[in-house]
Amino acid sequence: MGREAGSRREAVRAAAAEWAVRLSDPACAADTRAAFEAWRAESFEREAAFERAHAAWERTERLRAFKPGSAKPDADLFAPEEAPRRLFHRRSPWTLMAAVAAVSGVVGTGVMTATASTAYATDIGERRLVVLADNSRIELNTDSKVVVRYRDGVREVKLVKGEALFEAAHDARPFVVKARDARIETNGGELSVRLGAENAAVTVRRGAAEVEPDGEGPARETKVAAGTAMIYGPTGSRAQPLSDAEIERALAWRQGAIALNGQSLSQAVAEFNRYNRRKVRIADPSIADLRLAGYFQSTEPMAFVTAVTHTFPVRATEGEDGVIRLARKG
Repeated sequence: MGREAGSRREAVRAAAAEWAVRLSDPACAADTRAAFEAWRAESFEREAAFERAHAAWERTERLRAFKPGSAKPDADLFAPEEAPRRLFHRRSPWTLMAAVAAVSGVVGTGVMTATASTAYATDIGERRLVVLADNSRIELNTDSKVVVRYRDGVREVKLVKGEALFEAAHDARPFVVKARDARIETNGGELSVRLGAENAAVTVRRGAAEVEPDGEGPARETKVAAGTAMIYGPTGSRAQPLSDAEIERALAWRQGAIALNGQSLSQAVAEFNRYNRRKVRIADPSIADLRLAGYFQSTEPMAFVTAVTHTFPVRATEGEDGVIRLARKG
């Protein structure tokens, strides 16, 4: 039984490596990408294997930074890199797959995790799952970026912009998220972090987290339990208990949705604009405080606009710039 499971895992890893290579080709056809999505959707095991293979493929370019006889690797090895580059462009796909598998093995054993850093990012309207070498998971929301560094016995992730859900695998090393002048530590916990214009929010879904502001002065470490959101910024911090339903609504983006439950029209518009290049604007301040409830696809702003205009005395007009403007009827 164990041998069969091992063979299956090897087959999944080999297939994941092949997909990583095929999808790295700019000329990759749409039907190939569709076939890949169908393959990946079959199981979490396939999804996780592909994310590892994809991360390994991104690192192959950095392997050239190692120089024989040099005590220290080239600094470029640790430079953040968001897009894979084709290192072995003259070799066959099977050679490329072998290279990916080899690098995957190195990453899995921790050889390259001492001080290396890797950046992962999403575009507007995009979501991405990243499975780290220790099986921790990061789900990136729209227009977000993280930099992962394993160093000095610490698993560290810096949220540069946007929003992400972190699921930390149990490990002897602490799992640390750095976001907006704060250090957030957990081990085995699950939490989301969102950066706003001024404040940041940490919501603990499972386990617990310790939040400590960076900088000088005495530490003001706060323990945040499951079912709690902590909002912090230049003016201080506050904790707010949340129900399971409230947390799930806040994480509806994982299903590509926006769940509204009493938010104002101005808040809802700002939320939709995070996910879409086609923007919505409130042209009439008198409608900004209208309250809404509903479940919408995050990348379908017109469905949201239609619901608003059918529910309230609001009209929508589209300008030559493509912006949809909302104003009161009359």
